[in-house]
Amino acid sequence: MSATTALFRNELRLTLRTPAIVIWTVVIPVVAIIVMCSIPGARQPLEAFGGLSVVEAYQPTLVVFAASMLALQMMPMILGQYRELGFLRRLRTTPAHPGNLLAAVLALILVIILVVGLFLSTLPLFFGLGSVGRQTLVVLLLIPCAAAFLAVGALLAAVIPNPRVASGVGSATAAVMWFAAGMWVPRAVFPGWLATVADWTPGGAVASLLTSAATGAAIGWQPLVCLVAWTVIGFTVAIRTFRWE
Repeated sequence: MSATTALFRNELRLTLRTPAIVIWTVVIPVVAIIVMCSIPGARQPLEAFGGLSVVEAYQPTLVVFAASMLALQMMPMILGQYRELGFLRRLRTTPAHPGNLLAAVLALILVIILVVGLFLSTLPLFFGLGSVGRQTLVVLLLIPCAAAFLAVGALLAAVIPNPRVASGVGSATAAVMWFAAGMWVPRAVFPGWLATVADWTPGGAVASLLTSAATGAAIGWQPLVCLVAWTVIGFTVAIRTFRWE
């Protein structure tokens, strides 16, 4: 635990020294939610969004954007660079184990996702949208949502050793998650077959789950099962295939 804590602090320092990707990932959704909440019309229900306001429709999508960028692009790139530079191999000669570093990186990404998700989920309250109880449930649901994206990111880091390729594949995978979450086309207008396919991706499941929680609708079993399945499968494959060098 002490080794993991020390490595976590080191990863945090490195991130603060080169914060470009984190800033890009954090600033875009934060600015977007602030702008949307500031526009009165974006807080009104619209038929095009299935009776949701623009803020309610895009709030989960912004969470998906931040989580996918961090877990699917940033994490595989970090681990791939450490592997390529031989850092993981050299770490095995110290009292620390590469597993400690993996845990530290996962913890750091998880913390950032939860902090950004907390801001995105609570800001609408200051504009009269939602309720404290609903948004508290949204915040709690961020944990299984983040876990699913971290599992997919760990899988990519395990099966794709080259950091540049892993980052590229992660970006492409993230774009699929954004589409499934309704970034470009509102989920309310998805045809039935597309909605079904999207709901079984982490992006679609997160959007469905957080939308239901934020609007007070009943939370179905499907998005939770989807996220648990991706989490279990992702981490299982990652553990079995990950190579330290």
